[in-house]
Amino acid sequence: MGKADDNQRFLGQTAGSNLTISLDQLGAPGVHGCIEIVPLFTNEAGDEPAPKPQVEGVHTFAVSARMAKSPTALTLQGDFGEGDGTSYLTVSNEVARIEVGGFGGLLHFHRNAAGELATVSASIDAENANEAHATFLTQLNSFIDRVSYLAAVPMFIELIVVKDTATDAQFMFFVSPPRSSQINPGGETLHTELAPVYALYREAQNSFSPYYRVLCLFKIMEGLLLSLRTQMRARARQSKIEIYGLKLVVPDHQDLLKPLKQYVGKPIKDFFDNFLQKEYRDAMAHFNLKGRQPLNVSDPQHWRRFSDVAFICDLCVRLLIAQHEQLLTSFGQRLVEESR
Repeated sequence: MGKADDNQRFLGQTAGSNLTISLDQLGAPGVHGCIEIVPLFTNEAGDEPAPKPQVEGVHTFAVSARMAKSPTALTLQGDFGEGDGTSYLTVSNEVARIEVGGFGGLLHFHRNAAGELATVSASIDAENANEAHATFLTQLNSFIDRVSYLAAVPMFIELIVVKDTATDAQFMFFVSPPRSSQINPGGETLHTELAPVYALYREAQNSFSPYYRVLCLFKIMEGLLLSLRTQMRARARQSKIEIYGLKLVVPDHQDLLKPLKQYVGKPIKDFFDNFLQKEYRDAMAHFNLKGRQPLNVSDPQHWRRFSDVAFICDLCVRLLIAQHEQLLTSFGQRLVEESR
């Protein structure tokens, strides 16, 4: 059992059908991952249990998705039934399921006891689980994007499970959820200058959209790197107070993907100007950039890419906020000292 991608790690094993995994094993909040469940089989010779051999080339994957009316807390329960999900789309009692054809295969929409479309399943031919997941999600999104418009309702995909029919291995794709955090009963200073920053950060935390998270975090970085810092320096010069700050470089983290590691240790301002603004903020702010296709936010590759960037942006933003708080505190203390 492991976490997919280049940060693969072993999570545990069990002889039963359930395994308890701590949240910390799933990586930092906001990290995109995949849990791979590999069953072990015994043979007639009595050898040690082993997985079925991998199959090369294109073969069949059974993919299923559970739908929801709103974003919910992550529940990694891959054996959900056809009626376990929920949505705002209903069908009459005479309809058992809906079938939608497309480039990836036939999508089967199953209803729950209330008549709501609840889960989706399909058989997808692909070379690996990642490809099957992307093909399924692309086709599913194409359909529910249109239905969301027609019915004027939100639609959420809560969990997707991909099963390799050749090896019986299962893959559960997820985004690592937030954790409970104990707060101090007092001693915190609320800097009123940072009220818009705190508000934008909470907006980012409350959002399940990586695109909106990137936009909120971009605005925070824009303020802390430009206008708020300029204002603070002007106030310091006027009061003849010299301020010192920490070195503002992109921090490292064990859950950063390798392609983003190249920015670790480089100035956050350079990361903001030369990468984040040009490649991500502009793509979200404009429907069509010259020489580029419009950004399809339902494309699994774009969704994954923005999720990864939202994580590194969050690391940078937290460093910027902490340093700005420190500067505000130091500035206030020196003003008090100067007035004595």
